[in-house]
Amino acid sequence: MPDTFPSNIYTSHIPGKGRGLFTSHAIEAGELVFLLDRPLLCVPSNRHLDETCYHCFLWLPQNTPKFEDDTRRLQGCMGCKVVKYCSKSCQSRSWAGYHKFECKILGRLYPQVPPSLVRMVMQLLLRKKADALSHSEWNDFLRTVDHVDRLKKDSTKGGLSHDRWHDVQLMSQAAHRYSGTHESLILVQSMMARSLVNSMTVTDGTGSTLGTCLSTSAALLNHSCNPSCVFIFSGASLSIRSLRPIPANAELTISYTDITKPTHRRQLDLRSMYYFNCTCEYCTNNLTCGLPDVPTALEKGLSSAKILDLEAEGERLQSLAGDATPANKIKLLDQAMELFVPYKDIYPVWRHPWPSIRDEVRLLHWNLDHWSVATVHALKAYFFIDPMLYSNAWHPVRIQRVFVMFKLIRELQYQIFVSPDDGGDRVEGDLKKYNIQWLSVNKGLEEEIEAAIPKGFGTESSFAEEYRRLPKSESPEKWGMRVDWVGERAKLERAAREIAN
Repeated sequence: MPDTFPSNIYTSHIPGKGRGLFTSHAIEAGELVFLLDRPLLCVPSNRHLDETCYHCFLWLPQNTPKFEDDTRRLQGCMGCKVVKYCSKSCQSRSWAGYHKFECKILGRLYPQVPPSLVRMVMQLLLRKKADALSHSEWNDFLRTVDHVDRLKKDSTKGGLSHDRWHDVQLMSQAAHRYSGTHESLILVQSMMARSLVNSMTVTDGTGSTLGTCLSTSAALLNHSCNPSCVFIFSGASLSIRSLRPIPANAELTISYTDITKPTHRRQLDLRSMYYFNCTCEYCTNNLTCGLPDVPTALEKGLSSAKILDLEAEGERLQSLAGDATPANKIKLLDQAMELFVPYKDIYPVWRHPWPSIRDEVRLLHWNLDHWSVATVHALKAYFFIDPMLYSNAWHPVRIQRVFVMFKLIRELQYQIFVSPDDGGDRVEGDLKKYNIQWLSVNKGLEEEIEAAIPKGFGTESSFAEEYRRLPKSESPEKWGMRVDWVGERAKLERAAREIAN
């Protein structure tokens, strides 16, 4: 079924931008603006197909923390052996809506699985062929931008755009052939380009990327580097929530790119991916998350060229780490962070690219069972990075990171408890000397998360469900300890400040 907006949401033409979404009445900060039950197209990534319900996007990773004791399991489709479901209900709804058109095709291709965008376009072609797509859904899809002319034009210049058009051609041929459609290859190329340009990344409550979706309604939202709204996924449902008070008849905006990158990088990303120059207040005034872009660099004797070279080298090391073994990944990412250490007055820990590098390092240490090291990286982000980049304590990204740290600390505590003899000291590592009472920490973080959920995600969101599903922390009083979150928080901040990268 096509999406419908609440009565207060309307579209209007904006000179130089095209269509946009507006609200007819004022909206408070932290409100649900509108909810889309399920976008037109929504598919898990190839990497997550084995761990994600194909319909509701419940993610059950293999490395679930031990303390969670999660007994939920996915069952595979017996027809194609490619997709999995968390329940009979999800399987039935998926079959009726879209999977029955693609199941045999995916089964014939198995064990090879087409990329996400190929599966999206193939699914759309098959639904259209079976008259399982309404005229309004098809027409709304065709009204989205495709930038085919720009992609073709830039293909002669080389670089990123050339790769993108080449990818569009290859993926279009695959979708055209697999679907057996009678539509022209030119139309399929346009469909693939629309899917590439307008798709959104589906994430779970921890911010992990699970797949790709395309919503023709969400595609009407224009970009700002200081967006008034943020999109949040609850499984496969997409909600738009306000980040600040929005006056009546104001435009609703989201961010198309990583808003923590400096202005020149955001501009480059937006030009290369979406073909426009952003003129929002942040770009006009060289601000990132409301903070000046390296304001004192030239005064410190660091040239603009040196700044760009530093950032390019950091990103090069990040890219090299992508194909390395876990141990070598950590070495490369540590090297990337060390590049900026001599310039801490210009590159504090919250300035790009430090945060993204640190987040990768934290995840790697977690996956390698380096609990204390991963916790220290999470603490540095909690105290010194996220409050600078996301001023609202209930900002969804910020509370996702608190939730990840909460789970990490719960796992650290579990590992300390189950370790024999002095193994707990080894697990706790450099944090041991701070004499942290982890039960009090757990209770304090629970309170923070519970206070942030209503505005950040909504009490009925899948994030709220996932949080409520976790086993509750034991009360410190049970073990004769006093709950002192303020005191324990001070210890955590000291540890985050003192323990080296």
